[in-house]
Amino acid sequence: MISKTLNRAKTATFKFIKTAVVLMLLLAGVLFPSQSALSIENTNSAIAELSSVTWKPLEGIPPGAEVAVLSGNPATGASEVMIRLPAGYHFPHHSHTSREVLFWSEGEFTYIADDGTKQTLEPDSYLNLPSGTKHSVVCGQQPCLVYARYDEPFDLLLSPSPKNDQ
Repeated sequence: MISKTLNRAKTATFKFIKTAVVLMLLLAGVLFPSQSALSIENTNSAIAELSSVTWKPLEGIPPGAEVAVLSGNPATGASEVMIRLPAGYHFPHHSHTSREVLFWSEGEFTYIADDGTKQTLEPDSYLNLPSGTKHSVVCGQQPCLVYARYDEPFDLLLSPSPKNDQ
């Protein structure tokens, strides 16, 4: 009888300790949340004035589009860049391996989906395009300025334009 009582006490003690450990781990997760992958990839601060960044032609497309790297290395990993397009520029139909996050800060533009659907958007527009989303854009009557973020190395996979965008 005493051994049964001791076994029950051991089991109850073990369950209590196990529950306490699980609760402490859950509480630690609430009080000290882990940082997201995006926030820990680079702990250095970055400040850039667009008047002093280095603009380079964006290779592999018609001349006119320029890019300036703000942070990261587009060839090897995540990066943030500014893209500027001259007025009337038609950025060819394309996609990226990476998710593409865009914030259009200057210039009206037309977004063209892979099915040919067109949507005209004003400055201060946000686009979050999943990996492989085929699209193109046409800059309006004013030059365009775009912030872009890529979670993976940058690539530009050109594709045929939709038939109703020819």
